[in-house]
Amino acid sequence: MGIYRQKMNFEIEKFKKGGNIMGKKLNIAAMGLFFTALYLGMNYYVYRGSIRGLEVPEPLLWLLRGAFLVIGSFFIFGMFLRKKPYIRNIAYLGNFWLGILSMAISVFLIRDLASLVMNFDMSRSTVIALIVTVLITAYSFYNGTSVPIVREVTIPTSKITEASQGVTITQLTDMHIGMLTSKKWLEKTVEIANGLNSDYIVITGDLIDGNRDSIQSFMPILKGLRALRGKYAIMGNHEIYSGLKDYHRFVKESGLTPLRNEGVTISNHLEIYGVDDLTVEKYLETPIDLKEILRDVDPDRYSVLLLHQPERFSQAVDQGIDLQLSGHTHSGQIPPLEWIIPFYFRYSKGLYNRKNSHIYTSPGTGVWGPPMRFLSKNEITKFHIVPKGE
Repeated sequence: MGIYRQKMNFEIEKFKKGGNIMGKKLNIAAMGLFFTALYLGMNYYVYRGSIRGLEVPEPLLWLLRGAFLVIGSFFIFGMFLRKKPYIRNIAYLGNFWLGILSMAISVFLIRDLASLVMNFDMSRSTVIALIVTVLITAYSFYNGTSVPIVREVTIPTSKITEASQGVTITQLTDMHIGMLTSKKWLEKTVEIANGLNSDYIVITGDLIDGNRDSIQSFMPILKGLRALRGKYAIMGNHEIYSGLKDYHRFVKESGLTPLRNEGVTISNHLEIYGVDDLTVEKYLETPIDLKEILRDVDPDRYSVLLLHQPERFSQAVDQGIDLQLSGHTHSGQIPPLEWIIPFYFRYSKGLYNRKNSHIYTSPGTGVWGPPMRFLSKNEITKFHIVPKGE
């Protein structure tokens, strides 16, 4: 396991320092062009949908086009200049606008599909669609910026025979600490997590979403996390995007123990394994060998796997894992992704079981991008691992 971790560290650092530079630049350019075209298409669809059936004077149309151009550019500026501290307000507005676009697209899409089979007044439907968009955007903003709720999950196991041997684990995930994070929100989140008095706290990836300058001031707050026996963290895809050097420094200075393709034996009853995010396979062309990482799983201990994306569960079960904790999906966060995510991920949200093992996919403790949630809640999850029959 140690050799495997050293190999992965070397490959990741090689990627961050250069690797196939030309290939990386081409990939970034292609992705940039694709998402720019997609984003422009989103703006155009919402613009056309918001005036469909309405008689709008030409001067007002030009004003509306200008507003779309200016406000729409905020998101692009925020993405390309996100390392600049002065861009924070522009980036926040840009992400908020992205959320509005997503809501509006969802509403207009339903309206446009309905118009194919129903006859109704298009101008009236446009007004109704705009009102609905405003209402669900307002609710989603309130919901997305709220402090997390606490969800408690009890999982019985035959590997623990006495109540005194039971274990409590608090999961935080997808906090995306960075330039757009509110310190008050993080302070309250830490306070709630501490109030659960769990044996262990685990952070299952996407803890940070920015460089050292944008995350350093949050370190003292995160350092206040308290667990009775230990605090562990794994990396998600955004740690790779943000930079692993900054991530490792942040994690260690925050008092967390990073797990990188390795496991720790906690007691006679518990062991925890942490695996790097599967994104490294795409960037490094180096597979995550779960069988190798989990080769030392003790069948007599309750084993927990921390893996950011809710994938490889069947393989983890075959290797003897009892509980996999994941995040990444955000449960879609806002429409239309909320409709798409369940089709993309088999274990998209909540608790699932296979044989005698379980996987839990959290909707996330925080949000990414638009500060909004519609059908889900920011969540801190507390797991009670108890003897079977209790």
